[in-house]
Amino acid sequence: MIWISSVGKILKSNKPGKFPDHGFTLIEMMAVLVLMGLFAALTAPFAMKTLDRIQSDASARKIFSMLAQARSQAVAKKTPLLFQGNLDKNQYWVFDPTSDNSVETVQLDRSLQFREFFNGEESVSEGIFSVIFYPLGNTSGGTIFLEPADTGTGAPSFALTIDPVTGKPYLQHAS
Repeated sequence: MIWISSVGKILKSNKPGKFPDHGFTLIEMMAVLVLMGLFAALTAPFAMKTLDRIQSDASARKIFSMLAQARSQAVAKKTPLLFQGNLDKNQYWVFDPTSDNSVETVQLDRSLQFREFFNGEESVSEGIFSVIFYPLGNTSGGTIFLEPADTGTGAPSFALTIDPVTGKPYLQHAS
């Protein structure tokens, strides 16, 4: 039975073997879902590595910013300031020895950890290290080495070098 509207369109057709032209079948829906799941499974590891790399970069830049800020504050206040880090607890802070005042302690992001601090003469791989920022802008200098907490993530290692003459920090990818 075929119904025809006044403008010539077929409204309903009951021809045997003919399926309606609207909607999706269950098989089509399942095929799309399987393809989407396969695509997600293939791209998830790459996305996670990228996220870990971004988190590591952000943590390293945060330390870089605190070093630059400590230098600026030492010059502005005309007093020495210490940037200190605890290699065992993965924490760092800025300390004012003249007032025994410390800025809030910052915990490193879970994706990154301190490896060691090299002050130009000796290497420190545990305990607390210090970089002194003097009122003229110069520092005691040194290099802070950071590494990924989990080596399987593909996150880079970093070297934060503080120039002893200018006091400016430099951030480099170590690997």
